[in-house]
Amino acid sequence: MSAFGLFHTGDLDYAVPLTQIRKIVQGNMTFPLPLLPAGINHVLIYESTLVPILLPGRSVDTREHHPETECYVLVDSEYGLLAFVTQTNSRIVAEYKGSLACTCEREAPWQVGIFYYQNQAFKILDVDELAMGITRGNGSICLTLSGARRLNEEEAAAGR
Repeated sequence: MSAFGLFHTGDLDYAVPLTQIRKIVQGNMTFPLPLLPAGINHVLIYESTLVPILLPGRSVDTREHHPETECYVLVDSEYGLLAFVTQTNSRIVAEYKGSLACTCEREAPWQVGIFYYQNQAFKILDVDELAMGITRGNGSICLTLSGARRLNEEEAAAGR
């Protein structure tokens, strides 16, 4: 049996296959870091790893803070752990309770289909495509805390 996590943030309703969802966390602090790939402005800390937070199809304003969106969906990708912003009304739904539609003409490269549930359309994310777009195929995007400290120390030493 297949299932999807159904999420909502801003004006985007999206779905992630349950097999890729590691955890949904609430109340983690986020941190802005310099020199992050385009599309990522903040990271959160999960098990001593800095996890990039992204919102597909939208630019993130670093000055915005919405307490209603302080939940994060942690998903596994081929390139490491990613986090997506969501509101607290998330749910897990079995595939048979809705209907699937393939998108012959994708609105975006990261959308692989649509899951219809209770008269609402959720865009199914291709998490690996999103991760590949961020990394540009250059390996893992996740940094350990010690690695981030080392990078910050190197930047400080270089006078950046």
